Amino acid sequence: MTPPTTRSRSARSRPLVAQLQETPTGKVNALLVERIRGGTDLKTLTAAAALANARSFGGEDYVGFHTLMALGPAYRMSLDLPASLAPLPVMKVLYRNTNRIQEHGGRKDEVLHPIAAEPAPSQTAPTGESLRDAIRARDLKAAERNPRHHRPSAAATRAPTTRSTPC
Repeated sequence: MTPPTTRSRSARSRPLVAQLQETPTGKVNALLVERIRGGTDLKTLTAAAALANARSFGGEDYVGFHTLMALGPAYRMSLDLPASLAPLPVMKVLYRNTNRIQEHGGRKDEVLHPIAAEPAPSQTAPTGESLRDAIRARDLKAAERNPRHHRPSAAATRAPTTRSTPC
């Protein structure tokens, strides 16, 4: 179950995420300035941009992925700048992020959607190989139904070995 604070934060961010996906690139800086002047902090803008990016690309767009990876450093840079300049690195990356989202089709072409939990077929037990095969076939529904991807492998749970002699 999702803690109430997370659920309410998510509910509050939905309109901002949608705005970042829907705002034409030429108007995004005005939107960001309006939001900042209205009290939205840079951390919230950065988080909303990350969610807009994830929903829009699902990690499968090269430029979108690199834009996502630039969000954290831009936010960190903003913390080291005087208050009057702090929004600039975040605004630059949010502009690029929104531009790429628009090039990709905006909110109407989101690739991540809520999924409903389904029971695994009882006739065959899912395996690591079936998960791998589903991913390689780009069969996301089958991959998401495979509960084995949530369990660590035996190798991952083994204690690391140490050498008693120097290399």
